[in-house]
Amino acid sequence: MNNISFTSGIKPVLMNDFFKYKSAISVDNYVDYPWLISSSKVASDVYTSNICDCTSCLITDGKKALLMHLNSYSKNNHDFRNVLKYISNNMNISDNNLQAVLVGSKSSNALSAKIFKNFTLLLNHLKIPVTILKNGMGPTNIAYRTCKDEVVVSNITIEKALNKGQTGIRALESGFEEVKISDLDYVI
Repeated sequence: MNNISFTSGIKPVLMNDFFKYKSAISVDNYVDYPWLISSSKVASDVYTSNICDCTSCLITDGKKALLMHLNSYSKNNHDFRNVLKYISNNMNISDNNLQAVLVGSKSSNALSAKIFKNFTLLLNHLKIPVTILKNGMGPTNIAYRTCKDEVVVSNITIEKALNKGQTGIRALESGFEEVKISDLDYVI
């Protein structure tokens, strides 16, 4: 078990609140199309949007964050030696403070499901605790700021749930087919 010195908050938000939140983050830290390994960002604050059948992986040590958003149709994105190389070149994979959030996938798309499964296997192999938000009910946006140590998550289904007064965990459960919150994370 890792000796984590911090916990991350997972915060489902309205779409407008996501856009306000990410406006405090430099556009240089935006993981954008074509959603390749080389499109990934490492910074104190990062964000991406429109996670549909892609898979997005956020890894943080509490001081910096690495964010990947991988398109399942790119052959190179399926070579997890390259994914591991990128992660190990940018994060100390021996650091006991690493935590991850894995978002995306579409089980109806075999290529998408494969990338998500490979990320899960890699994070388990590296013993990095992970929160899983799988099979979003619409294009999903995520952002992370180390100063707040929180991951904000939005999609249209989350927004509908929040507008109906649902709790944060219920909003996440409505926004994804599968939600597993790491023991080291909490829902805001």
